[in-house]
Amino acid sequence: MIIPRVHNTLDITCTCIGGLLPESRRTPTVKKCFSMPSLPYCEESTLKHSWDDIARVFWNRYPNPFAKHISSDDVLQRKVVGKKMFSTRLIVKNGVLPKWGEFMFKDTSGKYLVIENSVVDPVKKTITTYTRNVSLTSFSSLEEKCTYKPSADNKGWTVCERSALSSSSVRLLAPQIASFAMSRYRHSVVATDRGWSFVVNKFEGSPINSVLAALARSGVTKQAKFVRP
Repeated sequence: MIIPRVHNTLDITCTCIGGLLPESRRTPTVKKCFSMPSLPYCEESTLKHSWDDIARVFWNRYPNPFAKHISSDDVLQRKVVGKKMFSTRLIVKNGVLPKWGEFMFKDTSGKYLVIENSVVDPVKKTITTYTRNVSLTSFSSLEEKCTYKPSADNKGWTVCERSALSSSSVRLLAPQIASFAMSRYRHSVVATDRGWSFVVNKFEGSPINSVLAALARSGVTKQAKFVRP
């Protein structure tokens, strides 16, 4: 399994959560990001797969053994504007509150909802996702922006630029809760990148891919329908 190259967060220059939060809550350009609860978190990782491969499996990356916490995902809306595709997806995740947080909430079913908005631009070869939780927001909110684009060092690889912001409105415990949520998020990043590699390799070795390759050589790809491998 390929382990992604992760850069030190202190060496990354990025605009954290730009365009993700309402203008009144946006964080200004941050040249050095620290993983403190009250500040954004930035990271860049490299996937040793081409952007075309990542785009091909983008809608089929669940389920995979590195995302067992994903219960289901459904597309709520999709439209094409110009040459860009805009989509909204509802993702149901499994997760439990820490013991010290359960006493504040009656609903401890272990499931929570996440909304993912995405923009796929095949011309510039970018995939941008904006993700936020829409349940348990009174406990903690985590908003994330990811941009996938070809690596400048190797055109056969893909770079993922991530920025995230964790916050909580619980009085007295807000710093601890935000730190807890960010710690979980950072732990999940490595699993997410490994999941990408798993899905790409699975698709490359699937019979579906062989059929699509044959159709591409015969020039009748328009008749093919993508099916979840």
